[in-house]
Amino acid sequence: MNETAAVAEEPRPRASGRRKTIINALVGLALTALCLYLAFRGIEIEEVMTSLSRASYSGLPLYLVLLVIFFWLKAIRWKLLLLPLHSFRTSEVTPSMMIGFMGNNVLPAHIGEVVRVLMLTRRFPLSKTAVFSTVMMERLLDMLAILVFLVLGAEMSGNDLPDWLRHGSLILGLGCLAAVIAAGVFGLFPRFFLGIVAKVGSRIPGRLTTGLLTAMTSVSHALGLVRNPRILLAILSISLLKWILMAGMVYISLRSFGLDLPFSASLLVLGVCALGVTVPSTPGFFGVIQLSFWVGLQFFGVGKVDAVASSVYYHLAQYIPVTAVGLYYLNRQGVSLRQVRSLTD
Repeated sequence: MNETAAVAEEPRPRASGRRKTIINALVGLALTALCLYLAFRGIEIEEVMTSLSRASYSGLPLYLVLLVIFFWLKAIRWKLLLLPLHSFRTSEVTPSMMIGFMGNNVLPAHIGEVVRVLMLTRRFPLSKTAVFSTVMMERLLDMLAILVFLVLGAEMSGNDLPDWLRHGSLILGLGCLAAVIAAGVFGLFPRFFLGIVAKVGSRIPGRLTTGLLTAMTSVSHALGLVRNPRILLAILSISLLKWILMAGMVYISLRSFGLDLPFSASLLVLGVCALGVTVPSTPGFFGVIQLSFWVGLQFFGVGKVDAVASSVYYHLAQYIPVTAVGLYYLNRQGVSLRQVRSLTD
């Protein structure tokens, strides 16, 4: 059976799945509307458009080069995370990865990560649970790296973060760190934890225990890389490097509007954006990015019009090419966006 046919034969989403999708979409829409309102309150859209028309776009080619390197590094890191499951070439994981990011841009509820897993496991016979665990590990490592940059940006610029931002980043950072440590311990001693689950599971229904053990075994295979310090160091290094590149894209966006700010401003704005995109929103994080830029740039005395305009530059310079590349790879695999949407219901 070819891949297109396999997708077409997926069962239709049940009513409960549709209700959940509608609820998620409504919540995301409400929060996006709130973020847009807060970002544009007190300014006119015409002012933002005027600022955009006066911006310099000479840095856009460099921006796009950094964007390409960013996703290339991201593909390499995912390939390394997948090593315990299968030895991939970078070109083999890139299509699924880009389709997933396109999914985040056009589908609700941030389900692009699920789409990425589904697309990869349709091409290669891998456990969805195991592959998804590598994606979650990515998210944890990314969040830790960005929160480090948030703190560095604040310290380097001499700004004191407000309590809500400091406490929020601390709680999120500790949560991510705890999850990473827990995953590492499980990866180092899988038999110990599987044995505990098996003993406890002997007192509950067999089907539930079997399913849990199967899932945990798949995850333990994926986390086997923690026993390879060299690969682990490469993954950590890539996690830091690629977000430095993203901070460089923020810096180019700010410079394009004549905002002569230190690089620490870009680190701080990137950190605020990272916190912002954890909030449910409509596809593409519209509103969230704009509000995050304004919140971060307030520490440097940047006017709201320029802050929002630079966020639009930064946002669209990623959104358009990433969505286009993802749609290209989706078309190459003979799958429609509607079919992808049906898989996640």
